[in-house]
Amino acid sequence: MILLQTGGSILGTGANAGDFLTFGTAVAATAALILVGTLIARRRRARSGGDPGSYSSAVFRRTGKAIGLTHPQVEALEDLVRRSKVKQPYLVFTSPLLLDDTLRNGLYSIDGDRGLSEEDRENRRTVLFQIKQVIEGNARKGSVLGSTAFVRPGQALTVAPEGQAPFQSWVVSNMKDYLAISTPSTPTRSGRRWGRGTRLTVHLWRERDAGYTFTSKVLRYDTVKGVSSVLIQHSKTLRRRQRRRARRRELQRPCFYYPIRIMETGQGRRTERKAVVEKNQRALGTILDLSPGGCALQTLKPVEKGRLVMIEFDIDRKRLVRVFGKIMQVRQTRGRGGTLSVMFTRVTRQHLNHISEYVYDFSRPATVLQAREQVDRAVPGRGMLPTPRKR
Repeated sequence: MILLQTGGSILGTGANAGDFLTFGTAVAATAALILVGTLIARRRRARSGGDPGSYSSAVFRRTGKAIGLTHPQVEALEDLVRRSKVKQPYLVFTSPLLLDDTLRNGLYSIDGDRGLSEEDRENRRTVLFQIKQVIEGNARKGSVLGSTAFVRPGQALTVAPEGQAPFQSWVVSNMKDYLAISTPSTPTRSGRRWGRGTRLTVHLWRERDAGYTFTSKVLRYDTVKGVSSVLIQHSKTLRRRQRRRARRRELQRPCFYYPIRIMETGQGRRTERKAVVEKNQRALGTILDLSPGGCALQTLKPVEKGRLVMIEFDIDRKRLVRVFGKIMQVRQTRGRGGTLSVMFTRVTRQHLNHISEYVYDFSRPATVLQAREQVDRAVPGRGMLPTPRKR
């Protein structure tokens, strides 16, 4: 208005109508480009889930299916996220704390619903535990060990020199040019050290990942961090095997286990096989660790690999858990029997949910202190809640 009143012009003194038209066209084109760019950026953020305010049900479901969730599992998780009023729904796929907090709310809601039958309640709990297992398993896919340069000090190893019996060792130090591992008290039958270049086959188990095997060779001997060590060559070709599908948690609870004998009756096409639990051969053991798919059982009377067994134990000293499994591996321990790696073959839905609840730490807190610790894990940086005063 000031320019018009004084006779001035923003285009200069000699501007004509064509100049005004050109300027207006340029402004309109610039505005259109800005609008198009804004719309494209919003669409990209919505597709990637990066914009917390632009939630898309289709994007959420595609993300869930991309990591391995089934359609019913995605629907259950989306419904739970909506009812829990999660501000950033896409984070349940990448944040273990948020996922655990959301699933825990769902489990508490299922337990408190008195209108559900026992069967329906256990079915719904199973879906939530499956969601946890799939998302956690997907997160571990990117943690494959590609080189011994990433092996941490303290890692337990089983080392087998060429043509000799294996021995237990551990990583003393991981250096740029070599891996320092502890030496056994007697590395060879003659008591002499291995010569330079001796080939070694090394096995290791990476916690919450898988077992790895690699070959190496002896470089020299030295004392590293005050420990007599063998310096071995690094390897970039590790074979990955025995990947666990589910998390394991230490239990250390006594158990009874019974061998199972397969009996055949009839002949030809009428032959029937029946599993018989040999209760008169009951043996005592200890469940070292537990997962929804199996357990490690230590016993003084180990049975042979491939044998079927029934195991009875309790987790919380209240409910008896009964599982059927197959012995996949037997590790002998001098003077202490052996450790059996058991893969579960048959477990009731109720007992499997009870195992999953313990392994994933989803059980209801029994004390005020446990409740405060559970909240602190779900809200990092919050600190311990104050202890309520006694009245």
